[in-house]
Parts: sequence; C-alpha cells; structure tokens
Amino acid sequence: MRRTILLLMRVAAMSCLALGQTNVKGIGYIQNSNSSAGAQCLRENLSVKEGDTDAAMGGVRVTTYTFTNKSSSPCTLNGYPRVELLNRAGRVARRAANSNALTGESVDDAKPPQQVTIEPGKTVWFNIYYNNGGAGHEGKPCPTYPKVRITAPGTTRAFVLRGDIQSCGRTDFQVSPVRSGTPQ
Repeated sequence: MRRTILLLMRVAAMSCLALGQTNVKGIGYIQNSNSSAGAQCLRENLSVKEGDTDAAMGGVRVTTYTFTNKSSSPCTLNGYPRVELLNRAGRVARRAANSNALTGESVDDAKPPQQVTIEPGKTVWFNIYYNNGGAGHEGKPCPTYPKVRITAPGTTRAFVLRGDIQSCGRTDFQVSPVRSGTPQ
C-alpha cells in the first residue's frame, strides 16, 4: 500500500514538472502528400470578414469569421486566432479564450487545431462564442464593443473590424481553431 501511494505521488510530481516546462515543442501534423500546402500565411496575403451570427435563448451568440487567401499561392494556418474586443478608447476590454469545443457545441464538433491549407481565393473559418445577456438578464445592460481585433495564427499584425458586439462580463468569450470546409 505504501509503495502504491509513493508511486502515485511520484507520477503526480512528474506530471506537474512536465506541465511547467516552457521549452516544449509544438505538435507536428502529418501532411497529406496530395495536398498542395504552402508556407505559413502572411497577414498581408489574408483578409478577414465577419459572417452570420446565430442567436440562441439566454443571449448566447456564435459568430463565424472567415480568412481569405488573397495571394496567388497556397498558404497554411494552424491554431487559434487571437480575438479581442476593443472599447471606445481602442483598448482591449476582453480577450477570447481558446476552445476546441465552444460552449453549447456538441462533442462531435470539438476538434483540436489542425494545419489548414488555403488555396488562392479560398477561405477558412472560425467561430467566436459570447453572451449578450438576452431575455431575463438582470441589472444594467452588457457593454457594447465597437471594434473587434483579430490576429491570424502565426502572424503578429492584427485586423480591426467595426462591429457592435455586446458581451457580458463574467460570461464565456471563446474562439475556435481555424477550420477548413463549410462553417457549421
């Protein structure tokens, strides 16, 4: 019994040490030999556009955004875009948390980040999830943010879009990984 407890303590300690490592290599992805993958997408070769917003009971909102490859060659993205809501002064008021499965999505929709190739003129997509209070919200109205700043994975310069996103504090604000195919 004593050995079992000692072994469990060692496993727990090693797990904590492994999680604290800062020099961890990223996950590699195997590319399909039939794909025409290109280099990492550059910000100047991309455009971003806000799509439709699904509204559900209780103020739940899911908005789709797309990145389009404006260059003449394919490029790749892998991971989560950085999404930030800006206040009227242009300062970051809220930053979206990365999530494989946005709140309210089914388990089948949960997908970890994967490298996606964007052919010239084609798009990839991601969703943001937030809550605007909706019916039954008590207290003062949730703040409305006039701009959203989006940075594509692997780039440093952001896009700033106009849009009135009303998002309540102390509620989830999440972003999905960039995905290929048709938005869901």
